Amino acid sequence: MIELKKKILNTIKYCLLRIFGKDHDHILLKSKKMINEVFFEPRKFNTIELWKDVTEEQWQDAQWQLKNSIRTVAQLKKVIKLNPFQESEIERTVSTLKSQGKEPMRITPYYATLMQADPFHPVMLPYEKSRKRLDPIFWQSVPTPANLLFPDTGAEGAMSEDSRSYGAAYQRYPNRVALFVAENTSCASYCVHCQRAKSLDGTIDVNLREINKGLFYIGYNKNINEVLVTGGDALRISRNRLRYVLEELSRIPHLRAIRIATRVPVVLPMAITDELLDLIRISANKHAQGTDKYVYFMTHINHYHEITADLARAVKKICDHGFTIRNQTVLLNHVNDYYKTLAETFRRMFWIGVHPYYLLQCHKEKGIVHFITPIQIGKIYIKHLQGWLSGVSIPKYAANVEGGGGKILLMPTGHDTLNIENNIDSKISESYATVSTWDGKELVRYEALGRASYQEFEDAVEIMAAFIGRKGAFLPKVIIVDDEGNHIETTNRTKLPNIETIKKSERLEYELMKNDMPLTNPVDIFAELEKEFSKSKYFKS
Repeated sequence: MIELKKKILNTIKYCLLRIFGKDHDHILLKSKKMINEVFFEPRKFNTIELWKDVTEEQWQDAQWQLKNSIRTVAQLKKVIKLNPFQESEIERTVSTLKSQGKEPMRITPYYATLMQADPFHPVMLPYEKSRKRLDPIFWQSVPTPANLLFPDTGAEGAMSEDSRSYGAAYQRYPNRVALFVAENTSCASYCVHCQRAKSLDGTIDVNLREINKGLFYIGYNKNINEVLVTGGDALRISRNRLRYVLEELSRIPHLRAIRIATRVPVVLPMAITDELLDLIRISANKHAQGTDKYVYFMTHINHYHEITADLARAVKKICDHGFTIRNQTVLLNHVNDYYKTLAETFRRMFWIGVHPYYLLQCHKEKGIVHFITPIQIGKIYIKHLQGWLSGVSIPKYAANVEGGGGKILLMPTGHDTLNIENNIDSKISESYATVSTWDGKELVRYEALGRASYQEFEDAVEIMAAFIGRKGAFLPKVIIVDDEGNHIETTNRTKLPNIETIKKSERLEYELMKNDMPLTNPVDIFAELEKEFSKSKYFKS
């Protein structure tokens, strides 16, 4: 009902603009709207069956959250609405992934409250096509039959990290490395779309010898001036391990920057404490000589439903301790593959102090091919955000090339560099792109999408329609190939997004003038401004 009222309101606003805009020099249409709203409101935990007897003190305890993480369908069905068939299908998926040695589901109670009670019929903002959506947190955290589809497309461990490592240090750029420090995978909540889904089990633990070899390599290679401390999640390892790693890094004179990779602020914000942040601040420079090392955080927000007051408090605490926070969003089909969704996500995170850094193409990893969106569509989204959002709130669009090739920029350079005179709209039928890597290599036919036969695609759509309970909500974008592997077509890609000026204005909830544009020049309403200014407190001061 709320969503319907919003749609009606926007329709009335549009019609009024068309009727009256022709006869007035200007008309700024005001309405009860959601402009400048920042926070998504989680469900009240004590209204949910699984936690109806939980106290506020328990809820705010990070250890309680971890101990009570959702790992079974029996727990999950007490949090969200599932029919018996959906329960059995999720159970089947979880069991299958467990048989492959994975731990497929771990959701903190806090993060679970971001899921709507009925994830199969979510309430979304206007212009987000709710009928075609499932809850975005559900998609990211609950394994579904989709994770078992297209088994022959995508690879496990597609990033080939083992082939470019010494100990726990992984390198693919001249001046920086990733240092893996995981203990029991470290992550507080598991992301279904994770590029390291292969390693999500209960046994992954980087031993101290491997970490020490990595630390040795960082000290040995004088070119390295930045280290990414990652896991899993760098903030989910023990305090002793975190302290040891940071103190040892502080001893390396040529190291200038330390990046802490974490999703804890998003999925477990109560774990961001003064004690933890003081440990990081002190340890990272304990043995430093000369200039202090620059320490910053990199987190992972994919949807504005993750931007809550709890996240904002955690971010403020991090910033108050002198750290900056950047973000890498993954472009995910079914989750954030909408202009409105991306715009809200980027500007809301910027408003709370998180800087959008990358919009990343989803990896072609086994089990997550249904999350991939064509490069051309991602590029169009970024193109149409330019000028409409603050420049610092628009991330760089990039892909992490499989096989250890590193990140490639997809906009403004790096995409179809051989044919830059061709408008992207003419590339609708292409299933590949020409891209350039940082070290001068050129990939002429880089395929971002997975491949499937017609039968595999049709079977997948049928399976998910039965699971979801309707057609049209599962729209995988894959390359259909014949028996010889030749391209036939790309599915669910009959047209590229058509984002006109008035559509952008309405989706961003800007007040419109008669030219379908928001006010960008005060001279256009000079007389009105003079009149209103004469009545304001500023006129008399």
